[in-house]
Amino acid sequence: MKISDNFRHHFFKEVLIPLIIVLLITFSAGFFTLHWAGVRTNNDETALQQQIVETTLSQALGDMLKQQRSLTQWQPLADRLAQDKPDLQWLNENVGAWLSTMFDHQLIYLLDASGHPVYLWENGRNVPAEQFGHVAFPVRAFMQSLQQQHSLKNGRHDIVGFALIDDGPAIVALGQISGNAADSGQYSMLSIRRMDSGWLASLAQRSLLRDLHFTNTLSREADSGFYPLTSFDGLAIGSLQWQAERPGSRMLHAITPVMLLVSLVIILICIVMMRRLWVSAMHLSDSVLQLGASEAQAQHLAFHDVLTGLPNRALVEERMSQALVRIARQKDKVALLLLDLDRFKTINDTYGHQAGDELIVQVAHRLNGLVRHIDTVGRLGGDEFVIIQKEITSSRDASELCQRIINAMSQPFLLLGNETWVGVSIGVVLAPDDATERMEMMRKADIALYEAKNQGRGKYRMFERSMDESLKTRQQIGADLRHALQTKRDLHVFYQPLMDISGQKVVALEALIRWQHPVHGRISPTELIPVAEDIGLITQLGEWVLREACRVARLWPDLSIAVNVSPLQFRSPGFVERIKAIVNKEQISPTHIELEITEGVLIEDEKTAKGIIDELREAGFRIALDDFGTGYSSLNYLSNFAVDKIKIDRSFTQSLGVTSNSSAIIESVVKLGHAMGLTVTAEGVETHGQMTALARAGCNQLQGYLFSEAVPKEQLDQLINQRHAS
Repeated sequence: MKISDNFRHHFFKEVLIPLIIVLLITFSAGFFTLHWAGVRTNNDETALQQQIVETTLSQALGDMLKQQRSLTQWQPLADRLAQDKPDLQWLNENVGAWLSTMFDHQLIYLLDASGHPVYLWENGRNVPAEQFGHVAFPVRAFMQSLQQQHSLKNGRHDIVGFALIDDGPAIVALGQISGNAADSGQYSMLSIRRMDSGWLASLAQRSLLRDLHFTNTLSREADSGFYPLTSFDGLAIGSLQWQAERPGSRMLHAITPVMLLVSLVIILICIVMMRRLWVSAMHLSDSVLQLGASEAQAQHLAFHDVLTGLPNRALVEERMSQALVRIARQKDKVALLLLDLDRFKTINDTYGHQAGDELIVQVAHRLNGLVRHIDTVGRLGGDEFVIIQKEITSSRDASELCQRIINAMSQPFLLLGNETWVGVSIGVVLAPDDATERMEMMRKADIALYEAKNQGRGKYRMFERSMDESLKTRQQIGADLRHALQTKRDLHVFYQPLMDISGQKVVALEALIRWQHPVHGRISPTELIPVAEDIGLITQLGEWVLREACRVARLWPDLSIAVNVSPLQFRSPGFVERIKAIVNKEQISPTHIELEITEGVLIEDEKTAKGIIDELREAGFRIALDDFGTGYSSLNYLSNFAVDKIKIDRSFTQSLGVTSNSSAIIESVVKLGHAMGLTVTAEGVETHGQMTALARAGCNQLQGYLFSEAVPKEQLDQLINQRHAS
C-alpha cells in the first residue's frame, strides 16, 4: 500500500501536473498567436491601403503637371501672350475650356512676372481680377518657389503640391510658360483642381476604399485609415480618412469557435488517456522496482558529455596530462587545438535550442571523422571543443588538421529541414615547444583562439610568443584607460559632420571618442572599445561621451548630436534612466540626441531590446541603426524595432563604381528606408562620384572624409560656418 501511495504522489507530481501546465501553455500560445495574427493582418491591410492612397495621390500630382504642361509648353500660347492685347476668346477656348473640360481643372489663371493675374477662369467662366484674392494667399509658397527657381536658373519650370483652397483640399500646379516670354519669366500658369467629394469618390472607387473623406483635423478616427495632407510649405492642412478593412478581425470571428471546439476535444482526449494510464499504472505499481544506474553508467556520465558522448573537461584534462608525461620520455610532440564555433548563437536564436543541440551533435561527428584513433576529441561546454593530437613530428601536422576541420565545418549542416552554415575558429599550441604544463597549454591555446577570432573568424592561429606579449600589452592599455577615464587628460571627443545631400550644409554631428595614449600614441576606437568592454569600463566611457556631446549640443541647438552605444552599455541595468538623467542634468532636450546602435545590441534578447528602444523613443531620443546591411537579419530588425534612421555601412559606399550591383543595393536600401518613414544616411563618402551616386539613389544625409574628418569641438565653429557660407 505504501508503494501505491508513493506512486500516486509521483503520478500527480510528475505526470498530471506537467500535462496540465503544458496544455495551459499550448492553449495560451495558440490563442495568443491567433490574436496576434489577427492584429497583424489588420495592421498590414491598413498599411497597404495607406500605401495605395499615397501612390494614387503621387500619380494625381504627376498627372496634374502633365495636363498643365500640355499648355505651358505649347508655343502658340506663348505667342498669344506676347501680343499687346491677347485674344480673350482664344484663351477661353484653348486654355480655360480646355483644362476645365478635358481635365476638370476648376480654377485657371495666367499670371504676369509680378504674380498678378492677366487671365482668370473659375468654374467654367471668366471672373474679374479681384476674384484672385481667395487663392492668392494659399498659393503664395508656390509662387515664391517658382520665382526662386527661375532666378537660380536650375532648369525646373513647374511645381505641384497640395493647398487648402476655400477651406477645402486642392491640387495646385504652377508652371512657367515656355517660349520667348518664358526666357524672362514673364508669364506663368496656375491651375487648381479641388479634391471635392466627387474627386474623393473616384479615388475611393479606384483604390477600393470605403467612406473616403477629408477632415480638417489630424487626429485619427476610430478603426479608420489615415493619410495626412501637407501643404507645399510644409503645413498640415488636414487628413484623408476612410473605413479601414479588418480582415484579421473577420478571421478571428471565424476561427475562434473552431479553436475552442478543438481545445475541448483535446482536453477530453487527455482526460480519457490519463484515466486509462492511471488504471494501468495502479495495476502495475506494486510490481514496479526502483532501478538505479549501474556503476559503469555512473562512471561514463562522470567523464563524458551527455549530449555528444565525447570526453568532457575532466577526461580531456586527464588525457592531456598523460600525453604530456609521455612526451617527456619521447621525441614526438603533442598539439592542443581549442575550437569555438562561429555563429552558433545565431543558429540558436534563429532555429531554437533544439537545432543548436543537433548542430553540436553533428559537429562532434564530423570532428571524430577527421582525427586518428589515438587522438582525443572532447567538448568543454557550449560550442567549445578541444582536440588532443598526439605523436606528431611538427606544427605542420597540426596545421593540416586545422585546415581539414575548417573545410569540413564550411560545408552546410541540415537542421530541422533547413540548410545552415557555421564556421570554426581554432587556437593551437604545441608541447613541448610552447609549454609543458596542462594549465599553461590551455591558457596559450585560448590566447591563440582569441587572435583567430580577431582576424575575422573561420581561421586558425598557432600560438606565438608575441601573442602573449600582445595580451600583456592589452592588459596594460586597459589599466591606462582606467586611469585616463579618471583624469580625463588624454581622452577627447571629436565630432564629424553629417551633411545634407548637396554636401553644403551641416545637418548633424557624430560624437567620436579619441584617445592619445602617452606611450602608444593615438589608439583607434576599434582597439579602444573592445578593451573598455573587456575591463568593464564601456558604460562609464559611453556616458562620458554622451555628457560631452550634450555640452556641444547646447552650443549648436539647431544640430542633433549622434552618440554611439555599445551593446554592453545598452544592456547594462538602468541604462535608460542614466542617460535620461545625463541629458536632464546637462539641460538638453532628448530630441537633440541621436543614439546609434548596431545589430549587436538587438541580437541577444530581442524582447528586452525592443522595450528599451521604445522607452528611449518615448523619452524623445532618436534611434539610428548603424552599419546597416552588414548583418544577417537587418531587414528583420527594421520590421521588429522602431528606429528613426538607418546608416548604410561604408562598405556599400566604397563599392560604388567597383561592384556591378552596388548602386542597385543602395537604391533598394534607400527605397526601403523611405517606405518605412526613415532617414537614410550613407557613411564613408570619400569622392564626388560616390556623392553623386548616393544623391541619385535618394539618400537624405552623407558622412565621410569628402566633407571633413572628425574635429575637436574648438574647430566646429569654423567648420560649420565655412560650410554654410559656401
